[in-house]
Amino acid sequence: MLEAAAHWLSDLPTTVAVIVSIFVGASLSSLGLFAAHSILPHGVRRAHNDVSGFTFATAGTIYAVLLAFVAVAVWQNFAQTDNLVQTEANLVGDLYRDTPAFPEPAASRLRHYLFVYAEIVVEDEWSSLAAGRIYEIEGWQLLDKFHTELLQVQAKDESVAVMRADAVKTLNELYDARRGRFHAASMEMPAILWWNLIAGAVILMIFTYLFGTPQLWMHVVMVSLLGSLVGLVMALVVLLNNPFRGPNHVSIEPFHRLVKSVETMAYPHD
Repeated sequence: MLEAAAHWLSDLPTTVAVIVSIFVGASLSSLGLFAAHSILPHGVRRAHNDVSGFTFATAGTIYAVLLAFVAVAVWQNFAQTDNLVQTEANLVGDLYRDTPAFPEPAASRLRHYLFVYAEIVVEDEWSSLAAGRIYEIEGWQLLDKFHTELLQVQAKDESVAVMRADAVKTLNELYDARRGRFHAASMEMPAILWWNLIAGAVILMIFTYLFGTPQLWMHVVMVSLLGSLVGLVMALVVLLNNPFRGPNHVSIEPFHRLVKSVETMAYPHD
């Protein structure tokens, strides 16, 4: 249920997702306050404001640290995934530019495999990742063909042998970047973190209900603002925790630039 809700929120436009998160946070916190107000008399809560304030400050600090830790961790994972995509596109481009060092017709076939690989990433793999699916067979098959063709290149002199060895090393780095991209797409934040975030938010809001204020409407405003803030940070965690979904996904621009640059290179791709 939580996963389905997170995916639904990730697929919304950013502005809508933020508004929904703020509205849900404010609404739930306000409803909780009205429920607490009907159960706990105002006089009882007001008599314990001093103790409630101290306890709330401690609980708020603990939850703020947890929330900050999760938000930073999710952002770092998002940034690392973005770097993986950039690295993968760079490695494909490096291999493409190295192919003129090899004899024909092997060089043309190598360029063709790389160009088609970049197109598959853009047109097929990326849309699958955005939909939460892993589609990688065709891309691996092309890289396997490239690898086989590269190893079969006849080294007629030492320079070709050196370039082939360098290309094999670059290809292995491309394998690592590609595996990293699919691993990042399949990763999910551990359930214990989600439960800590949700349970912590509930406990924090309950502490706010223990205060007794002279005017209920002012209490509702304060609680709603706090709930909105929690909902806003929760939206940040949800949207960045799915690096390939929705409008806030990792940019595919490195591969777009790669395809465009290949199409304008002096040597053809097919």
